[in-house]
Amino acid sequence: MIKIKTGLLLIIALAFTGKTNLAIGQQSKAISYELSMPHPETHYFEVGMQVNDILTNPKLIDKKHLLVKMAVWTPGSYLIREFARNVQDFKAKDGNGKELAYRKVNKNTWEIELDGADDVSISYALYANELTVRTSFIDAAHGYANGASVFMYVPELMHSEAELKINPHESWSTISTALPASGKNIFLVKDFDTLVDSPIEIGNHEVLEFEALGIPHKIAMFTTEKLNYDKEKLLSDYKKLVEAATSVVGESPLDNYLFIIHHQPGIGGGLEHLFSTTCQTRPQAYDSEKAYKSFFGLLAHEYFHLWNVKRIRPVALGPFDYENENYTHMLWVAEGFTNFYEEVILARAGIYSESDVLSNYAGAITSAENTPGNTVQSATEASWDAWIKYYRPDENSNNSSISYYGKGGMLASLLNAKIIANTKSEKSLDDVMRLLYKKYYKELGRGYTDQEFQAAVEEVYGGDLDYFFDNYVSGTKSADYAQIFKGVGLELVNTNKGKEEPYLGITERGGMIYRLSSRGSAYTSGLNVGDKVLSIDGRIASDFATALNGKSIGDSIEVKVERVGNVHTFIVPVGKSENVNYELKKMNKLSKDQEKAYHKFINI
Repeated sequence: MIKIKTGLLLIIALAFTGKTNLAIGQQSKAISYELSMPHPETHYFEVGMQVNDILTNPKLIDKKHLLVKMAVWTPGSYLIREFARNVQDFKAKDGNGKELAYRKVNKNTWEIELDGADDVSISYALYANELTVRTSFIDAAHGYANGASVFMYVPELMHSEAELKINPHESWSTISTALPASGKNIFLVKDFDTLVDSPIEIGNHEVLEFEALGIPHKIAMFTTEKLNYDKEKLLSDYKKLVEAATSVVGESPLDNYLFIIHHQPGIGGGLEHLFSTTCQTRPQAYDSEKAYKSFFGLLAHEYFHLWNVKRIRPVALGPFDYENENYTHMLWVAEGFTNFYEEVILARAGIYSESDVLSNYAGAITSAENTPGNTVQSATEASWDAWIKYYRPDENSNNSSISYYGKGGMLASLLNAKIIANTKSEKSLDDVMRLLYKKYYKELGRGYTDQEFQAAVEEVYGGDLDYFFDNYVSGTKSADYAQIFKGVGLELVNTNKGKEEPYLGITERGGMIYRLSSRGSAYTSGLNVGDKVLSIDGRIASDFATALNGKSIGDSIEVKVERVGNVHTFIVPVGKSENVNYELKKMNKLSKDQEKAYHKFINI
């Protein structure tokens, strides 16, 4: 073991055979990491991990073995992803460079024989060729590292401070991460949770900067195509978004923030982190008003997560168990309320218009009510089963499940309307978020339970809400929309009411039956998902919408399909569509209370 004492401000990097990333004059960290990428075109990162002073560390009870693990999932994306499958060439050495024996204990755990070693250096290659917000990726253009999918951990040292050194490819000059820097390409890591929560973008991307509410924000803009945006307008809108989002809780926990934005065809989505987010969108995100608003909806969603989920959170979502599912009934709040606040934030920022807000709220109700699974799975059940259903959709998902994003957002809008009406516009859902933030994040330093969440809503509302939670949240009944929205001066209009629209419930893609709705007449006709459509009513076609032209409810159509090499013919009755199409409209005559409530509700 090498001990160095000097006042010089130099950095020692001793490869993987000694302590890495030691600042001379500083005591070594219990753990240090090194991330290199000498051949990015191969899609491999090279990862180093140094565990120091094992024999004298009281947290490490077993002095004969060292266990290191790889997470199996990443917070914010509720699916077991088995990140260890991308690890290869695992090696362990002592402080003198001698290789140490190890064995794989299970799918994500390596047990190293210490053989008297006080320091252990670990190295492995990590394949990264999946560019999503929850995985890692590297190629000749850039590198993107998500902590859970890249770095291993020692269970006993998860709460210990660490250090990370990043060695960019020689052709790259920029590193973007929310981790605080302690030297050139060296970053401080509070604990393993922070490492997981601090994605890293490496390359030659442009970095935009702005300040909002006295807090510096950066935007790492990765693209391989030309982006057509007005820089001044873009930064102005980012600033408005930050200010509007902060107005909900009323204060910010930040001292800095980083947006990592990937612009690539065929990607999308976002993932929240404590001091940053990664958002993915098309290069054309700035080319039209519709695309721009959609992109800012994503930004608003992920930015608001820095409060809702990262700090205001269900009790199950932290501290994390990185080896198993972390179950909660409250994703309808964690994600659904964040969906709702997209509308609030962008309305307050002036990016959404009044009609945008009303249309989006109505659209959420329409989507829920037209999903057969809405009467099968509750919002709490959808949250609990996210691990096995939401991220593994199949052809029957629409019939058996509901999105906790959309349903949760709809429920948030209803609770907001009820609170505003019941308190005569003195309070709103904002006050619920403020109460949760103050009590559970700032004062108690923990998440809330299901019961504590309901109690917080009832405290702000000023009454009992058992019927709402029992019927609409934990149950599958449709809410009394008309009565609830009346309190904020709105009426919900079904523009499909009275229509006699023929309906089969068949979704077709590429000449194949892709989905059958359990509310459609074709559901029990004998047709199967995966059938190749050969003809409809004797005509070589697969367009069922066209086939319904001229048909009336009660008629039938003949559908010939190929299934596993055999041809089948089915007579499919034409049913009546029960789908709704809702619009939210301001009522014609409003009382003073309703007028005030209306404006508080739409945030315009």
